[in-house]
Amino acid sequence: RGLKNDPRYKKAFEAETSDKSRLTSAHVSSQVYDLTNHPSICSAHLLSNANIVLLQFTLSTVGPKSLFMKNAVINASNILQKGGVLLFRDFGRYDDDQLQLNSIVGARLEDNFYMRGFEEEKDEAYGVLREAGSRTESINYVHSAGPVHSSSMEAPKGTVCYFFNLEDVRKLFIDAGLEVLQLEYVTRVHKKSAKSGTANGAISRKRIWVHGRFRKP
Repeated sequence: RGLKNDPRYKKAFEAETSDKSRLTSAHVSSQVYDLTNHPSICSAHLLSNANIVLLQFTLSTVGPKSLFMKNAVINASNILQKGGVLLFRDFGRYDDDQLQLNSIVGARLEDNFYMRGFEEEKDEAYGVLREAGSRTESINYVHSAGPVHSSSMEAPKGTVCYFFNLEDVRKLFIDAGLEVLQLEYVTRVHKKSAKSGTANGAISRKRIWVHGRFRKP
């Protein structure tokens, strides 16, 4: 269906143009697919039809030790024309989010794969320590629902997140028949003001993402 019928995009389109008659399926349309399904899920008119495909913080929500992630990359590749480019960005290994999740009992499902949803409770725990003038490298917070194991993945209570290294990503996309144009870590250090807890009154967070560009030969 056309994006014009989706209320989530209404404001974006109004900002783009006041001429609503232009918002027809000839200009913009959307279709919903589960990328993790077996390849060939896409409509015929989408196959080999796109110049650019964007996977931004998408694959990290798929389990690492399954066909789902592989299927997702193959499906995205199938949408590309020859010479088309796939743009990728997702969470990198040892990102600050991963380091925080490592300190929370029950958040880790597999190596480098976590269940989110415990951060709010952990932030509250950090706040208590900061007010007390204490410092800590990590806090083991036991969630009231108990540890989450991989066997409970069928009905998770929160979103999941996988943290990639470069070789994870390289293999995924090469196996899907794509050429690597660019693959690297992107790091940023964000400083967040705080009432107390650090010498300079700010908390630093090191963000690590994997950035890649891949081409369909």
